[in-house]
Amino acid sequence: MTKIDQETTRQRLEQWLADKLPAVSGVSLSELRAPGGAGFSAEMYFTTARYRSADGDQEKNLVFRRQISGHDLLLDANLEHQWKVMKAFREHTDIAVPPLVGIELDPDLLGAPFLVMEQVPGRVVPQNPNYNLSGWVADLPLDKRFEVWQRGIENMADIHKVDWRDGFTFLHDPELGQPGLDQFLTWIEKWLTWAEAGRSWSVLDDAMAYLKENRPENPAVNVLWGDPIPANTLYNDDLTVAATIDWEMATLGPGEVDLAWWLFFDDLFSTGFGVERLEGLPTREEAIAIYEARLGRPVQDMHYFDVVSTLRMAIVSARQVDRQIAMGNIPAENRAHMNNPTAGQLARLIGVEPPPVGQDFQDLMAAVMGH
Repeated sequence: MTKIDQETTRQRLEQWLADKLPAVSGVSLSELRAPGGAGFSAEMYFTTARYRSADGDQEKNLVFRRQISGHDLLLDANLEHQWKVMKAFREHTDIAVPPLVGIELDPDLLGAPFLVMEQVPGRVVPQNPNYNLSGWVADLPLDKRFEVWQRGIENMADIHKVDWRDGFTFLHDPELGQPGLDQFLTWIEKWLTWAEAGRSWSVLDDAMAYLKENRPENPAVNVLWGDPIPANTLYNDDLTVAATIDWEMATLGPGEVDLAWWLFFDDLFSTGFGVERLEGLPTREEAIAIYEARLGRPVQDMHYFDVVSTLRMAIVSARQVDRQIAMGNIPAENRAHMNNPTAGQLARLIGVEPPPVGQDFQDLMAAVMGH
């Protein structure tokens, strides 16, 4: 990605919006403000657009997302995919996603493809600081904390009730196999092979073999959110869901894939980080029951989908090592690709010897956290 300074980015984006917005004049943008976090494959900024239309002076809060190229954590992540997913949800469903403004695939303008959408009023469950320790969820009464999780899980189930054949057929890639779990596993295997780049990460390879050998029978085919976590759910003040964001991993597969990812992150931000889980949040069993009641069917083989989630995060963790090596933040000899807690958790799930976790992982985390 060609690096362009913030002011040049703002000016070029301003002109692009003037050409993109219909029947407006005098478009101006405020400075680009980083929210302090972004998805795996794109950087994100907030800005405010001011312009004149036939109805007088207007003001609109916008979100600008620019694709990050090089050292990606995900295989084939791109903004056009997210755009198509959000467009399909807006056109074919009642699922709340941000209103779309425009997308630019030509990298010459701002150094990489980008998209612009309206900023939806609402708040996400914060990851930093950890929501289990402080923040608006921790400030709620116990029953309201439960409701935040319940609303988020029900929204996820509503996504899974969407018929993928009605507007989402572009998610089906026949080259990967049959739509659903078959295709999803093929994609994960391709992702793992790409990430390994000729190396062998035994625990991850063992997990991939486990998934192929222990496939559930007749799994559902649902539209998957891909990254279903409270931090990607915008909540209104009354705790209803205002919008669902971050669709970079959207695909087809059993809804259990998303549910297991939600549960994985719930556990990560408590047990995984060594902090006490916030009182009042649904237990794992309660979360599954909420999901089943909303979806209208029982879940199956959740242990299997726990392995799926943990393998996905193990691949992300391993790619993070390569990213930090490429940036010169840790030495090339670092072996945290497998010697990390996620790979250890994966090993225990499939019944093999966990790898050791030592200084390499500590060095990795210091680099990621900027210490």
